[in-house]
Amino acid sequence: MRVGYACLNLDVFESNFKTLRLSSLSDEKLLVLIEHNLSALEAIVDYNIKHKIELFRITSSLIPFGSLHVNQIDWKDVFKDKLLIIKSKIVSSGMRISVHPGQFTVLNSLDENVVLSSILELEYHTDILESLGGTQESKMILHVGGVYGDKDLAIVRFIDVYQNRLSERIKRHLVIENDDRLFTLLDVLNISGVINIPVIYDNLHHEINPSLEDLSKDEIMARVFGTWGVLDGKPKVHYSEQDSSKRPGAHSYTIDLNHFIKEVSNYDMDVMLEVKDKNRSALKANIYLKDDQKELEKEWARYKYAVMAKSQAHYNDLRKLFSVKPVDVLSFYNSVDEAMKMDDRVMQNVNALQHVWGYFKKVVDEKTKLKYMSLIDDYTHELIDLKKVKRFLFKLSVEHEVIYLLDSYYF
Repeated sequence: MRVGYACLNLDVFESNFKTLRLSSLSDEKLLVLIEHNLSALEAIVDYNIKHKIELFRITSSLIPFGSLHVNQIDWKDVFKDKLLIIKSKIVSSGMRISVHPGQFTVLNSLDENVVLSSILELEYHTDILESLGGTQESKMILHVGGVYGDKDLAIVRFIDVYQNRLSERIKRHLVIENDDRLFTLLDVLNISGVINIPVIYDNLHHEINPSLEDLSKDEIMARVFGTWGVLDGKPKVHYSEQDSSKRPGAHSYTIDLNHFIKEVSNYDMDVMLEVKDKNRSALKANIYLKDDQKELEKEWARYKYAVMAKSQAHYNDLRKLFSVKPVDVLSFYNSVDEAMKMDDRVMQNVNALQHVWGYFKKVVDEKTKLKYMSLIDDYTHELIDLKKVKRFLFKLSVEHEVIYLLDSYYF
């Protein structure tokens, strides 16, 4: 089982993807942005390889205005060398890539202009996959679209566009997913039965917008997996959990490993996590599935000061946990997750700040020491926000190249 994440990485500082307003568009600006975005993607691919994450969804924002006529840059040719470098890393590592066109890609729209622009959007996403080495196993995920007052007719329109207006190169990659409002898993399975397209099962969407209530989970998964052909690769599903404080369908910050294990452990499939903490949940799942003790030690190092800032008791318990080997992965993450949900407390944060400051207090000048003492005093008296003190320490970490801190989750 490969477990991956979507689009962004919280711990690769140079991985922010950029775009610009249409009103300020120019070829010169586009060239700069595309080069930046490809470098950001390469940095994420490098991270994934380092951490053995073999499933990744590439952002739709990679090429700004990639499907629109306003972008006249032949980016596949201009950046062919850069694309080849990234492609070679993806292919040689065995990483499976995917894309997910956004909500405005609607093949069954009543507006012909929307349909035309949606087809161009699918062509653009196919260009991304093919430029980066994606085989037919690399999938482009799409929702069926709108209902427009008549679901049956909406399904007929989707099938018609798929059969008669999409190129074969698009069809090689396209898969459809159940959504949380309109088209149930049964709906997309029925569509698949007509056009022979693989189905992505989204567990949270299925919980919110259920169907197939007379079937067991095993029977449901068997039907979903049956839509995947040999060339499509291992069946792929989307996994997420509900954020209890937000609207139905809102994704949680991190995955609950106990729930994840219950949902996915019995099936031979690839799992794309849709979760706010992105790569961190992917690491969590992979470390558990592989019982990777070496990577777990590194993960504890990354979490240490973040946990300390929340709870000294949890920090102490986790230190004890690592005194006996092998360490139970589930116990580790349960304790970490429990600590990270705790409310911030000023003196607990001060304790962590002082430990981090210990990396610098003997190497910085007097002016920097006075600045830190002023910041910590102001924070202790709640005159400034915690972020201001952490930003100061982060800059020192960069300046003094303290890799342990830069690799941690504290900042």
